[in-house]
Amino acid sequence: MDHTMTRRKSRLTMLLALAWLAGGCQRDGASAMTEAAPGAALVELPRDDGPHEFSLLEWWFWAGLLHTEDGRSFGFHLVFFEARVLGVPFRVSHFAVADPRAERFRFRVERERVPPAGPRPGIELFHAGLSARVADGRHRLSGQVEEYGLTLELEEKKPPALHHDRGHLEYAFGGHTFYYSRSRLEARGVLRLGERELPVTGRAWFDHQWGDMGTVFEQGWDWFALQLDDGRDIMAFRMRVLGEERLRGGTLVPREGPPVPLAPSEVVIEPEESWRSPHTGCVYPRRWRVKIRGEEFVLDPVLEDQEIPTSVPVYWEGLATASGAGTGHAFIELNGYCRR
Repeated sequence: MDHTMTRRKSRLTMLLALAWLAGGCQRDGASAMTEAAPGAALVELPRDDGPHEFSLLEWWFWAGLLHTEDGRSFGFHLVFFEARVLGVPFRVSHFAVADPRAERFRFRVERERVPPAGPRPGIELFHAGLSARVADGRHRLSGQVEEYGLTLELEEKKPPALHHDRGHLEYAFGGHTFYYSRSRLEARGVLRLGERELPVTGRAWFDHQWGDMGTVFEQGWDWFALQLDDGRDIMAFRMRVLGEERLRGGTLVPREGPPVPLAPSEVVIEPEESWRSPHTGCVYPRRWRVKIRGEEFVLDPVLEDQEIPTSVPVYWEGLATASGAGTGHAFIELNGYCRR
């Protein structure tokens, strides 16, 4: 695909990047820490499924692995951002499909200035032909990118997992985030490939995050979501400041039972090998070893080129296989390796 940005889009995305880096957003009253009783969750669902009016940046993210009836596999991710640039609301959405058999990665990035809107209950997101609706534990997604189209229904199979401290994390280097996941969604629907319609089934992951994350975008992070065949799900991350790891952690979501927070001492994340993007010239780690409580998992991308080069900031987001202490697949997000 054509990776060249128009001048107009470049100016708009630079403004958006500045807003992400600005920090200092006001927390909305519904999520303020001071209102929570001791020991109470700082994220309350379904109240916090919807947008938070005063967050500088917020996103709703889905990623999944789908299989056709003849065994062909596809990865996808769909994300909606809501951001404020100097008080002006913007909406940004990304949609991508990975086709390992054809060695193709298709993506689109859409941006739009939108009129101010107050908080809305639930999740109903529509932008540039992309859509996501969530009701009664079912997520309905739709999107098209070049020759690939998806219409999916996802069913929640586990309760939501609140990450960090009851759904909230204060960064030692500045800023904070609210964050929860629905780590296992059973997927079924249709993938349109040109003129063909292929029934698909599979699994997906959902994230919702908001807060004051300017300092995080200023630096970088590596994020991993593992869905293992034994029923366990794992979220692991590390954050970097000036190229050095400053924070790591995660959450183990067992097959049954409540999520288990992972202390930094229980998470080891080691990159192996590297890949240079033909689009940007940026270099990303290619292969990963992730150790969780002594169990080691090896993560290999199904395609090397899953970079989103027209985003600001540029990042790598893609599907990988998981092997080692357990088999399955993983979704990987790498941010901060491409300063352009």
